[in-house]
Amino acid sequence: MKQTIAHDLSTDLARQAANAALAHFQQRFPASQITPQWLSADEAIIVFSLRGFHLKPRIRLRPGAIDVEMDIPFLARPFEARARARIERELALWIDKARRGELAPTA
Repeated sequence: MKQTIAHDLSTDLARQAANAALAHFQQRFPASQITPQWLSADEAIIVFSLRGFHLKPRIRLRPGAIDVEMDIPFLARPFEARARARIERELALWIDKARRGELAPTA
Protein backbone atom coordinates (compact mmCIF):
# COMPACT_ATOMS: atom_id res chain seq x y z
CA MET A 1 0.00 0.00 0.00
CA LYS A 2 1.32 3.41 -0.96
CA GLN A 3 -0.27 6.65 0.14
CA THR A 4 0.68 10.32 -0.12
CA ILE A 5 -0.75 12.99 2.15
CA ALA A 6 -0.22 16.59 1.04
CA HIS A 7 0.77 19.32 3.49
CA ASP A 8 1.80 22.96 3.41
CA LEU A 9 4.34 22.81 6.26
CA SER A 10 8.06 23.43 6.21
CA THR A 11 10.14 20.26 6.32
CA ASP A 12 11.12 20.98 9.93
CA LEU A 13 7.52 21.52 11.00
CA ALA A 14 6.42 18.35 9.16
CA ARG A 15 9.15 16.43 11.02
CA GLN A 16 7.96 17.95 14.32
CA ALA A 17 4.36 16.93 13.53
CA ALA A 18 5.47 13.37 12.69
CA ASN A 19 7.42 13.08 15.95
CA ALA A 20 4.50 14.48 17.98
CA ALA A 21 2.10 12.02 16.34
CA LEU A 22 4.43 9.09 17.04
CA ALA A 23 4.86 10.12 20.69
CA HIS A 24 1.08 10.45 21.03
CA PHE A 25 0.44 6.98 19.62
CA GLN A 26 3.20 5.42 21.72
CA GLN A 27 1.41 6.71 24.82
CA ARG A 28 -2.10 5.94 23.58
CA PHE A 29 -1.36 2.37 22.42
CA PRO A 30 1.45 0.99 24.61
CA ALA A 31 0.50 -2.63 23.84
CA SER A 32 1.27 -2.02 20.15
CA GLN A 33 4.93 -1.38 21.02
CA ILE A 34 5.27 1.41 18.45
CA THR A 35 8.98 1.81 17.70
CA PRO A 36 10.16 4.37 15.14
CA GLN A 37 13.52 3.66 13.53
CA TRP A 38 14.74 6.85 11.88
CA LEU A 39 16.90 6.02 8.85
CA SER A 40 17.57 9.70 8.17
CA ALA A 41 16.09 13.04 9.21
CA ASP A 42 13.27 12.54 6.71
CA GLU A 43 12.69 8.79 6.56
CA ALA A 44 11.62 6.27 9.18
CA ILE A 45 10.37 2.73 9.56
CA ILE A 46 7.76 2.39 12.29
CA VAL A 47 7.49 -1.08 13.78
CA PHE A 48 4.32 -2.02 15.65
CA SER A 49 1.79 -4.77 16.28
CA LEU A 50 -1.92 -4.40 15.73
CA ARG A 51 -4.48 -7.14 16.31
CA GLY A 52 -1.90 -9.87 15.86
CA PHE A 53 -0.32 -8.35 12.74
CA HIS A 54 3.27 -7.10 12.81
CA LEU A 55 3.54 -4.04 10.58
CA LYS A 56 6.47 -1.93 9.40
CA PRO A 57 5.29 1.11 7.46
CA ARG A 58 7.93 3.42 6.01
CA ILE A 59 7.31 7.15 6.06
CA ARG A 60 9.12 9.75 4.01
CA LEU A 61 8.84 13.46 4.71
CA ARG A 62 9.07 15.52 1.54
CA PRO A 63 8.42 19.19 0.87
CA GLY A 64 4.65 19.34 0.48
CA ALA A 65 3.94 15.66 1.15
CA ILE A 66 4.26 12.74 3.52
CA ASP A 67 4.58 9.35 1.85
CA VAL A 68 3.48 6.21 3.66
CA GLU A 69 4.37 2.80 2.27
CA MET A 70 3.39 -0.46 3.96
CA ASP A 71 3.02 -4.11 3.10
CA ILE A 72 -0.43 -5.26 4.16
CA PRO A 73 -0.63 -8.92 5.24
CA PHE A 74 -3.00 -10.95 3.07
CA LEU A 75 -5.49 -11.54 5.90
CA ALA A 76 -5.63 -7.79 6.65
CA ARG A 77 -6.28 -6.66 3.07
CA PRO A 78 -10.06 -6.40 3.55
CA PHE A 79 -9.28 -3.58 6.01
CA GLU A 80 -6.96 -1.64 3.67
CA ALA A 81 -9.52 1.06 2.81
CA ARG A 82 -10.19 1.68 6.50
CA ALA A 83 -6.44 1.84 7.17
CA ARG A 84 -5.94 4.38 4.38
CA ALA A 85 -8.76 6.55 5.70
CA ARG A 86 -7.40 6.37 9.25
CA ILE A 87 -3.85 7.25 8.16
CA GLU A 88 -5.11 10.24 6.17
CA ARG A 89 -7.37 11.44 9.00
CA GLU A 90 -4.67 11.13 11.68
CA LEU A 91 -1.95 12.79 9.62
CA ALA A 92 -4.32 15.63 8.68
CA LEU A 93 -5.04 16.18 12.39
CA TRP A 94 -1.33 16.49 13.24
CA ILE A 95 -0.62 18.65 10.20
CA ASP A 96 -3.42 21.00 11.32
CA LYS A 97 -2.03 21.11 14.87
CA ALA A 98 1.40 22.01 13.49
CA ARG A 99 -0.10 24.67 11.22
CA ARG A 100 -1.90 26.26 14.20
CA GLY A 101 1.28 26.21 16.33
CA GLU A 102 -0.13 23.73 18.84
CA LEU A 103 2.90 21.42 18.98
CA ALA A 104 5.33 21.64 21.84
CA PRO A 105 8.77 22.79 20.68
CA THR A 106 11.32 19.99 20.38
CA ALA A 107 14.70 20.24 21.99
